[in-house]
Amino acid sequence: MEKLIQAMDENIERTIGVYEAILAVERAKQRAIVASDIEGITTAVAREEELVAAAGRLEAERLELRCRLAQADRRLGPNSRLLHLIEILDGPPRDLLASRRERLLGLSAQINEVNRLNFQLLRSSLDLLREILDDVFGAPADPRVYDPSGRPTAASPGATRVNQVL
Repeated sequence: MEKLIQAMDENIERTIGVYEAILAVERAKQRAIVASDIEGITTAVAREEELVAAAGRLEAERLELRCRLAQADRRLGPNSRLLHLIEILDGPPRDLLASRRERLLGLSAQINEVNRLNFQLLRSSLDLLREILDDVFGAPADPRVYDPSGRPTAASPGATRVNQVL
């Protein structure tokens, strides 16, 4: 069991490294978005995809370790969360895993916040681009044929005819 806990700790430590790298890439992407640096955005997205794949591999490894830990200790089920493992441990392993868990939660929250801001920046850029294109080419009579749910808007009755089965 001790070797499995050590392997879990190492997995979480590597995951923290990947999350820190993702956070750095997201911040770099944010700077590129603000600077309208298309090459920088493209580079950041490519690196982000690599890191997300690495995080996925680490998650698969962690899930495998979780199953092996459940086989080694009946107090753990195959779907036990890291918090449950922490709760049944004593001493330094418990403290170490608890601090790593908190670090992961903090990094995850930071990544989510940067992603939220990046989304808002991109949305604002697209809105501005749409306004500029409308000024250049003239605004369409109904710029939103469909609402966010994918249903035709009330102002576009012709769209409903297109979607009807004849």
